[in-house]
Amino acid sequence: MKTNRLYIITAALVLLITSCNDDSSMLTIINEDGTCSREMSFHPYPQDVMAPVDEPIENNGLHFNSDWERTWSVMGDSTRHACPMTEAQWDSLQKVFPKENVRSHILMHTKRVFSSVTEMSDSLTKVVSHLFQATASLNKHFKWFYTDYDYSEIYSITDKQQMFPIPLNRFVSADTASYWFTGQPNLAEGLTGSEQKEMLDEIESQISKWMNANTFEYIYTYIANVFWNDIKNPTVSKEQFLANKDSLIMSPAVANMTIFDEPEQVAKILKDYYHTDAFEPLFHEDKHWDRILDHQYMSLKKLIWMKPQLNLVMPGHVIDGGMGKVDGNVIHYRFSGERLLPHEYVISATSRVIHIWAYIVTILVIIIAIGSFIYRRK
Repeated sequence: MKTNRLYIITAALVLLITSCNDDSSMLTIINEDGTCSREMSFHPYPQDVMAPVDEPIENNGLHFNSDWERTWSVMGDSTRHACPMTEAQWDSLQKVFPKENVRSHILMHTKRVFSSVTEMSDSLTKVVSHLFQATASLNKHFKWFYTDYDYSEIYSITDKQQMFPIPLNRFVSADTASYWFTGQPNLAEGLTGSEQKEMLDEIESQISKWMNANTFEYIYTYIANVFWNDIKNPTVSKEQFLANKDSLIMSPAVANMTIFDEPEQVAKILKDYYHTDAFEPLFHEDKHWDRILDHQYMSLKKLIWMKPQLNLVMPGHVIDGGMGKVDGNVIHYRFSGERLLPHEYVISATSRVIHIWAYIVTILVIIIAIGSFIYRRK
């Protein structure tokens, strides 16, 4: 086997080379009455933007049914065009952008209106095909002169145990894992440039070992559950083979696996440990490890490709944007799939709607009270 897409995925994860900013975004608007809307924008493939609106579409792991309104626009132009795009329109854009990829110059917009934030978050979980689960809440606090709105949405990986059976905390602390994948807490504060590099090199080394351990664990377990009967004269029973798994996973041999090497290196580790060549035939071309591993890590690949900018609009004016950056009435959040690896990702915001009518009523009451007092004095 000459190539293995799994290691490309893994290296991208370890080095945080996930995906370049592709202008994808998700705009969420919360209304005073609790209704809301969500619009996702991304660069579409021709078959998606040209698909009939009554047919579902799929774009890089995002699935939209016909209940999502679809439009498209040209980058830099706010004009929205109804879907489906025609082949003639695509061809005309190709003439405008000769020798360039038309897809990179257009955005497709999918939008839905929801009766509640719960319905909206449930819909997002379905759109991302359960790569992660979204859970939202909206609470109102009436204070006569104003109402405060507290909104939060939590994203969490639904099958982390299946994706990463070997947990991060066996290699790095919770704070270190969070810093590597999210930037928080800022462990580099107060460190010199050289000290930061030393710290990051050490963290990267441990993250690589964690990924090696999970890769090895999957291959090792797959051998026991699928290929065991193909092994000729194993020197160990299947039960003992599985019992030895954890010792091998945490061994220096697995920790020092080169991330871009082929799975055949697992055969050498097994040969050195069990003193037999019986496992080597399992890594011949006909075992299709490339396909097996790619299928196992497909969800991870789609997850780390996700890097939309999250934009939130709250009713009234924002008084707390959580970890987002407030820009007028819009709050911007940095999001990417790898931020979900150490822990859940939380969007939270608080806004305030001023009740002009409450001030008017209060002033009228005061005027009436003063007038009544003066009237009685007369």
